[in-house]
Amino acid sequence: MKLNAVSKNLHPRNVFRISRAARAEVRNIFVEISDEGITGRGEASPNAYFDETAGNVQHFLESAAPFVAGLKIESVADIQRVWLEVWPWLAPSRAAQCALDLALWDWLARRKGISVTELALGRPSHPVQTFCTVGLSGESELELKAVELRGFPLIKMKSDSMADLAPIALMRKRTGATLSVDANGAWEKVDIKAISRDLAQLGTLFIEQPLSPALDERMPELLAASALPILADESCVTLEDVERMPGLFSGFNIKLVKCGGLTPSLLMARRGRELGLRTMVGCMLESSLLIAAGAVVAQETDYADLDGAWLLQDDPFTGLPLRQGVLAPGSGPGFGVEPAG
Repeated sequence: MKLNAVSKNLHPRNVFRISRAARAEVRNIFVEISDEGITGRGEASPNAYFDETAGNVQHFLESAAPFVAGLKIESVADIQRVWLEVWPWLAPSRAAQCALDLALWDWLARRKGISVTELALGRPSHPVQTFCTVGLSGESELELKAVELRGFPLIKMKSDSMADLAPIALMRKRTGATLSVDANGAWEKVDIKAISRDLAQLGTLFIEQPLSPALDERMPELLAASALPILADESCVTLEDVERMPGLFSGFNIKLVKCGGLTPSLLMARRGRELGLRTMVGCMLESSLLIAAGAVVAQETDYADLDGAWLLQDDPFTGLPLRQGVLAPGSGPGFGVEPAG
């Protein structure tokens, strides 16, 4: 198998940048695995929070090329084995592991002439309702976003240390969507019990990551006092973290790029169900390729937050439309997306 990794800049749409401080572009890594005249593709969206950069991810992937050259992939079990065996080449980069893992899933499904969902779960994909994210915004910007999101079923509102409920109240007045709130770990000084009651009155479904992971010891008390479910994001990164979630959080958000790809994401979703936890699959700013992989996981989760490609003005892949907050995964082959142009 031949591995090729390249970086590409992606640009968010001006109105829907995640926050006022969001960069004008992100650099993602795209991987191609070629063998038998078939090409499988994967993607990583490196996250500085986890000390991941595009340069490092590309370097780790290129260093694994000799290992990949000797691979023979015949089954899902082979992909699962490779996910473990390649780690010494890619550590500590889960983003690099994600990109390679996705490329192998895409390649094997294309070789078999089926979708990745059929390969992984034994059934076709169903449409996925996804949250669409609204970043920190002034009132006039919120009004514009509310107009564009009219008719969307699910909206996630970002929050900060001020925990201002005015943007959430405005979105409640302007749309009929179900809302959730993502605090990004900023609510250390917020009265969770009080604000959860207020959010519940605004029809909010759940709160995401109210505190920094460094303050997880406070979560049992906050969870017991909260009027709403509380989901983990940064506090639940890998499969091993799932075991800590009961009693700390009501559920967790799975991100393929932070746990290492589709292989561990499916295991996290399964284990979450076994533990009676709510599960969600999320994303960063990503092309339709990585979003399509998330849509496979979404077949197994309670919620999806997969608007990353919709937030881009220059998605380099086609084949996964998002209309009125609903993703329509293709039937295959592979992830069902193809390079644009």
